[in-house]
Amino acid sequence: MTTNNNQPHWLTIIGIGEEGYDLLTNEAKQKIDTAQLLLGSERQLKLIPEPDNPSTIREHWPSPMMPRIEQLLREKPESTVIIASGDPLCWGIGRHLTKHCTKSELKIIPSVSILSRIAAHMHWPTTDIVSLSLCSQPLSAIENFLTPATKLVLLSASENSPQQVARYLMDNAFDQSEITILENLGAQSETITKRTVKELAETDIEFYSLNSLAIELKLSITNTEKTDNHTPQPGLPDDAFDSDGQLTKRQIRAITLAHLRPKPGELLWDIGSGSGSVAIEWLRTNLHAKQVDKTAANTAPVTAIGIEKDPVRLERARTNAARLGVPKLTLIEATAPNGLKDLPAPDAIFIGGGTSNPKILEIALASLKTGGRIVANAVTIEGEASLIEAFKTHGGELNKISVSSAESLGRFKGWRPQMPITQWIYHKKDQY
Repeated sequence: MTTNNNQPHWLTIIGIGEEGYDLLTNEAKQKIDTAQLLLGSERQLKLIPEPDNPSTIREHWPSPMMPRIEQLLREKPESTVIIASGDPLCWGIGRHLTKHCTKSELKIIPSVSILSRIAAHMHWPTTDIVSLSLCSQPLSAIENFLTPATKLVLLSASENSPQQVARYLMDNAFDQSEITILENLGAQSETITKRTVKELAETDIEFYSLNSLAIELKLSITNTEKTDNHTPQPGLPDDAFDSDGQLTKRQIRAITLAHLRPKPGELLWDIGSGSGSVAIEWLRTNLHAKQVDKTAANTAPVTAIGIEKDPVRLERARTNAARLGVPKLTLIEATAPNGLKDLPAPDAIFIGGGTSNPKILEIALASLKTGGRIVANAVTIEGEASLIEAFKTHGGELNKISVSSAESLGRFKGWRPQMPITQWIYHKKDQY
C-alpha cells in the first residue's frame, strides 16, 4: 500500500443508506471500485459488492475505532474509502475527520441522512428539530432540551435505548409525550412503532439495535414539582443542586450570569466552583443560545472549567453537572491562584470564592482575553475590600445586591434577608 501526501483526496467518506449500493451516485461507485483500502462496519460492507480492483483491501472497523483512525491520519494511505451511514456529517465519522483533514485531503459524498428520513416520516421541518446521538453522549444530555413542544430526535445507542429514554422522560415529568420508534429505516425490515412514554417504559418489546426515536415533548400537568429545571434560562432553583451550602443563590446566580453573558464557543473559568452552579448554568444557557438552526448536531462546543480545592465539593459538582445535562463540564481540583496558571485563556471568569486574595484577581485579569468579562462576588468584608480596590484601580462596575424573602413570623409574614453580595463587573477592553 503506497502513501502520497500530495495527491488530493487521499480519503473519501461515502454515505450509504439501507437501500444499498445501487442508489449511490456514479462518483461514489467509481471511488469504491478503485479504492485501495475500503473501511466500514460489517453491516455497511455487506451492502458493497466486491470492487473491480482485485487489490482492494476490505477492512472492518476494530473496536475501539479511534486508534485505527489515528493511524490513518498519520499514514494517509492513498485511495482510502470509508463507508458510513447516510450523511457522514450528521452525527457520523465525518464530524471527527473534518477537524483533522483539509478540503484537499478529504472528499465527502453523502446519502440521505437519518435525520432527513425521520423528518420526512414525521412531517417535521428539519430546521425545527433538535437532534442528539446517544452513541456519543450520556442519556442525561437530554436534560438540556426538555422543554414543551420541542421536536426531539435521538439516535439510539442500543436496542435498550427506547425504554431507557421513556423511563427518563417519566422521571422528568414528560410522561405525556409520545415516542415514535423508527427501526432499520430504508431497509426491507423497516419498522415504525408509536407508543406513549408510559407504554414504552413498561413494555418488554425487543427493538432492533439500529433504531432512532422521534419525540414531541409534552409536559405533565400533574407532576409540576419536577418541571422548574426544564428551562435554558439562568436561575434554576437552589434545590436543583446538591450542595453543602457553598452555592451561589438563585437570584444572585441569575444576575451573575446576566453579566457573564454566555456566548457560543467561549470558555468560562468558575473559580471556587463549590457546587458548580454557575458553570453548569453557563453551559445549559449556551447550549440553547447556540442552536440557531435548532439542530444540536451542527453547533460548536462550549466549555467551562470549574476550579475547586475541596475534593468532596468537586465530586458533588460533577454529579450536579451530569444530572443537569452538562456532563462535559471540566472540573479541576486545585487551589487558586496557583491552579490557574496552566489553564487555557478564558473569555469570562466568575470568582465566587477567594476574592479576598488579591493575587487571584491579578492572575484573572492577566489571563482574561481582550473583550472578556469578570464577575466577582464577595460576602465577607475582606472580600469586599479587595473588590473595592479592584474597582478603584481598574474601573468597571461595583454593585451591592441585597435579597430578602418573605417568611412566616408566627401568624404573620416578615422579610428574612440573605447576606448582601458585593459584585464587581469588569470588561477587559484592552490588554492588561
